[in-house]
Amino acid sequence: MAKGKRPAEQPSTPWSRWAMVLGGLALVALVGWLLARPSGDESDAGASVDATAPQPLGGEGPTVEAAATLENVPPDSLASAGPDAPSGVDISNDPRRGGADAVVTIVEFSDFQCPHCKTFHEQIFPALQSLYGDQVRWVFVNRFFPGGHPQAEKAAIGGECAAKQGKFWEYADYIFANQERLGDGVVDDAASEVGLDEATYGQCLSGRETASEVAADQAEAARIGVGGTPYFLVNGHEVLGAQPVGVFNEVIAPYFERQ
Repeated sequence: MAKGKRPAEQPSTPWSRWAMVLGGLALVALVGWLLARPSGDESDAGASVDATAPQPLGGEGPTVEAAATLENVPPDSLASAGPDAPSGVDISNDPRRGGADAVVTIVEFSDFQCPHCKTFHEQIFPALQSLYGDQVRWVFVNRFFPGGHPQAEKAAIGGECAAKQGKFWEYADYIFANQERLGDGVVDDAASEVGLDEATYGQCLSGRETASEVAADQAEAARIGVGGTPYFLVNGHEVLGAQPVGVFNEVIAPYFERQ
């Protein structure tokens, strides 16, 4: 019995081979899309934005209003924070405000000619004051860099003189508000603007004792390693820069939760 012949195989054409390749690629792409597609609960996350919300401070980051209630501040928002940060700071002769028995003490190293210090003092500090009031004690320590801020030393001396008359925080408001004109006699005019005794203030500005107090602040800041301003120690926890309110709140709030 004669064996039947096998059907002859049809030679493949270049077009058919390309069709197979393209079909395989399309299948791989479809599978990848199905695996990567987010679930229904995640796909709408963050899709709604309130266009009428207040604009952020300086055009970046959360607004003061939003930052004050932030609960999920990114962990890397703090340069460092921990009990091993410097805490033994000599604040014996520095201006302060808030309750003496406050749960939290914030030591601020600041420069009257530093733009970021101005931002903190005028925008972030008032928000924190509104949140915590006298439950947080603030201490101001002079830290400036004369090479870049030639007017900062005299402004710091003026602050010490205003503090001797119980008007440091009023002086700080005035100086930061006029920061861009510090070289135009702003420090000398502070007595009349803030309500200081002008003769006493003038003598203090030129006194060696006051200059020594400012130099002591500088030395203390250098000992701790304050390399930029503003710099804060919140019960020994380091916070660098004019951070949003939520960053400070991340460090401050737990002290009140423990009560």
